[in-house]
Amino acid sequence: MLKNKSFIMDNGIPLGGLGTGKIEFFPDLTIGNITIMNNWGKPLRNIRGFHIVKDGIFLQTDPGRNVASPPEYKKVKEIKVMEKFPLIEYEIPEVNAKITVYSIINKDLKESSLPAVVIKIRGNGVFAISFPNIVGSRRAGRVNYALKKKLNGVLFTNERSLQWDPAYGNMFLGCIGCKVYAGYSFYVPSERGMTEDISPLLSLGEKDYYKIESYAREEIAGIVWKEINGEDTFVLSWYFNGKPHHYPYGHYYENWFTNSYEVAEYIFTNDPKIGLEDEDSWVNEAYRDGLYILTHSWFTKDGRFVIYEDPEISLLMNTIGAMTWDSASFPLLELYPDLVKRMDEYFGLFIRNGEVPHDLGEESIEAPIYGASYGYPWTDLGSTWVLMVYRDYKFTNDLAFLKRNYGKMKEVIDWLISLDKDKDCIPDSKGGFDNSYDGTYMYGASSYVGSMFLCALRAFISASKILGMEYSKYEDCLRRGIVTFNSLWNGKYFIAWKSNNRKKESCMSSQILGQFWCDILGLEPIIDEDKIVKALRSIYELNGKASKFCLVNSVNPDGSIDTETDQMRSCWSRVAFAVSAHMIIRGLKNEGIEIAKREWETIKSLGKWNQSSRIDGITGNKVGLPYYIGSASTWFIKFALTNFTK
Repeated sequence: MLKNKSFIMDNGIPLGGLGTGKIEFFPDLTIGNITIMNNWGKPLRNIRGFHIVKDGIFLQTDPGRNVASPPEYKKVKEIKVMEKFPLIEYEIPEVNAKITVYSIINKDLKESSLPAVVIKIRGNGVFAISFPNIVGSRRAGRVNYALKKKLNGVLFTNERSLQWDPAYGNMFLGCIGCKVYAGYSFYVPSERGMTEDISPLLSLGEKDYYKIESYAREEIAGIVWKEINGEDTFVLSWYFNGKPHHYPYGHYYENWFTNSYEVAEYIFTNDPKIGLEDEDSWVNEAYRDGLYILTHSWFTKDGRFVIYEDPEISLLMNTIGAMTWDSASFPLLELYPDLVKRMDEYFGLFIRNGEVPHDLGEESIEAPIYGASYGYPWTDLGSTWVLMVYRDYKFTNDLAFLKRNYGKMKEVIDWLISLDKDKDCIPDSKGGFDNSYDGTYMYGASSYVGSMFLCALRAFISASKILGMEYSKYEDCLRRGIVTFNSLWNGKYFIAWKSNNRKKESCMSSQILGQFWCDILGLEPIIDEDKIVKALRSIYELNGKASKFCLVNSVNPDGSIDTETDQMRSCWSRVAFAVSAHMIIRGLKNEGIEIAKREWETIKSLGKWNQSSRIDGITGNKVGLPYYIGSASTWFIKFALTNFTK
C-alpha cells in the first residue's frame, strides 16, 4: 500500500542536475523514464533490473513491474513516501528501513550539474542494490567491471559504442567498502515466458567482470552490497560524453570530470547538499516541485543553459512569451544570476532588425524561430525580452549588463512601434497567429499585448534615464499608448481587444500582465491604481469562478467560458500563478492564495512531475504540451508573499 497519493504512476520524481538528464523514481521504489543519455525526447520508459534488497526482501511493492512473467519475489507490502524536489524518501516500516534518494540542486553550478543521484539507506542488515547496464544504444558490447579503489562498485561500459552514439559513455554504482558482484544476465527465458533471475540478489557473492558475448542478446546488471548498521551512502553516477547529431555541444560536467567514477568520488569527498528552502508549506512545495523542469534542460560544456519548452512535441529551447522561459528564469535568477544574464543576452544575439525570436531553435541553440508561425510577426515577444533584460539588471544591479544590451532594447522598442500602423502607440494585432495565444485571433489594440508593450516602454525609458540617453519621443508614445489602453476599459476590466468598430469583450486573465511586470520591477504604473484592483477582482470573479479546476484564460461577460479557441477555454497555470501573485501584491491576498492553491491542487491531481502547457477549463483534463517550461512559475507566489505582505 502506498501512502502518498500525489504521484501519478506514469511519472515519478525526476532526479538529476542541470543538463544531466534524469532518472524518475516511482513511489513503489522502481525507476523509469531515463533521459541521462542525451535522450531527453526519447526516454527509456520501462526499466528492469533495478532493485534494493534487504536480507533477501525486495524493498519494492512491485519489483516485477516491467517483467513479463515475474518470479516469486519476497517483497514489502507498504511504503510511505515523501517527496520534495529533488528528493524522495521511502519509509518501509515492516523492515525498519528508510531510503532517501536525491540529486543536488543548490547555488553552485558545478554541484548543481553533477550527473548523479545519492542513495542513503538507514537500517540494520545486509542491503544490496542492483542496476542494469544501459550504456550504448544497443546491448552488444556492454561490459561491467568491479572497481575497488577509494570507492568500490560496478563500472558499466560498452566497448562497441562509438562517440556519435547518444548513449556513449559509462555509469558507476558504488560506495565505500561495498562488496561487488560485477554482472549477470538477469532477463531470461522460463516456462511462462521471459522472467527475471533474482538468484544473485538472494545469494550474494563477488565477481570482477561480466560482458555480453558476441552475438548474444542479453540484459545484464551489476550488484553492490554491504552490511549496514545505522546509515550508509551509495552513489549512482553517469557520464555520457558522446557527440550525437542532435547534441554536439558536450556537457558542463565534462569540464570537471572524465568519467562517472570521478563524479561519485567527488560526491563522497565533498558531500554536496541540496540548497533549497525546506519550509513545510504548500507554497514551498509548489515552488520546489515546479523546479523539476531543470531536469529537462541542456547545460553545454561551454556554459550555455536552455530548457525545453517541452521535450517530446515542440522540442523548442528557451521559448519566451506569456510566462515560459520568462517565468522559469525568475527562480533561476535567484540561484544562478550570471547564467540567466548570459542566456538572456545570448538570446539578444538573434534579434533580427528589432524582431525578437520565439526560441533558440528546435533541439538547437543556434537556429531560432521567429514566432511559432512563420509569416506572422509576434507582437508580445519583443516586450517580453526587453522586460527580461531590465529585470536582470534590476535584480543584480549589473550596470555593465544594461549598457551592453541597451542598443538591442532600443532596436526592439522601435520595431514594436513600427507595427503600430494606426499610430495609437500600441502594436497592432492583425489576427492570425501573431502572439503567444497560438491560433487565437486578436485585432487592433489588445489588452494583453498592450499592457506588455507599455510596461516594456516604461522599462526602456527607465533604462534610458539610468544611462543618460534621450527618451522624450518614447515618453510621448507612452502617454498616447496609455490613452489607447484605457479605451479598452468597460468599467470592470480591460476587454480582450478592439479594432475600429469591432471588439471582443471577453475578460482575459492576462489583460494586465504588463502591469504585473511593472509592479515586480518597481516601475511606475501604466494603469490607474483603482483600475488595477478592479481588473484583478473581475478576473477573480469571472475567470476564477468559471471553472472549478483552474483560472480560465478567457471568460465571456456573462461568466461563461470563452470557447472560441482551445487556448481561450484553457487555463495556463504559468499565467494563473503570475495573476495570483499580482492579486497578493495589490492587496487581494485571500483571493490570490485561493486561486493559486486551487491551481496547485489541480496540478497535483493531474501529476505534478509532468505539468502540461494547458488545463482544459471545462473538463479539467491535462492538454497541450507535456513537461512544460512554465512549471516553475509557482515561484511568483513565494516571491509575492515574501516581499509584498507583512
